[in-house]
Amino acid sequence: MSQGLMVRAASLAVCWLLLTAASPADTPKSGERAEDRAQIARLLADWETAWNTHDMRRLAALFQEDAVWVLWTGDVWTGRARFEAGMTEVHKTVYRNSVQREHLEELRFVGPDAAVLRFQSTLTGDTRFPDRTVRSRKILVLTRADGAWRIGWGQNTRFAADMQLPPSAAPR
Repeated sequence: MSQGLMVRAASLAVCWLLLTAASPADTPKSGERAEDRAQIARLLADWETAWNTHDMRRLAALFQEDAVWVLWTGDVWTGRARFEAGMTEVHKTVYRNSVQREHLEELRFVGPDAAVLRFQSTLTGDTRFPDRTVRSRKILVLTRADGAWRIGWGQNTRFAADMQLPPSAAPR
């Protein structure tokens, strides 16, 4: 099994465990944890704003110092600094004119200071996919420390129809 495939399999297993860890009885009612929900909604709004203004320092600030990010390619970036450097580079090139919209799909609390967030993204302006909307789903593991929710682990998965590069953008 290739290292990339192993990383993806392990990532999916961790997500499954986190998503199924809480029993239905543990799931909060709609009015419960309203302040936590509001803070996490602001985090997602800050993600979208940082992306669309191409402010990768602001985007990286949403992550814990030792966070892990799994890219849609299967590559893994460890640490806030690595995430910021990688995102800064791609926002100078293929994402320089991109716009991304985030759509919350699920927020589940798995402990008093831990939550799993799943959202869908629509991306336009990727120079590799001109005149096309690229859709992806992201899963984030959030933890709260010192009153602030931050990303500790995340993964971006592109929808299968969006994964193949057009011939003009394929590596040579």
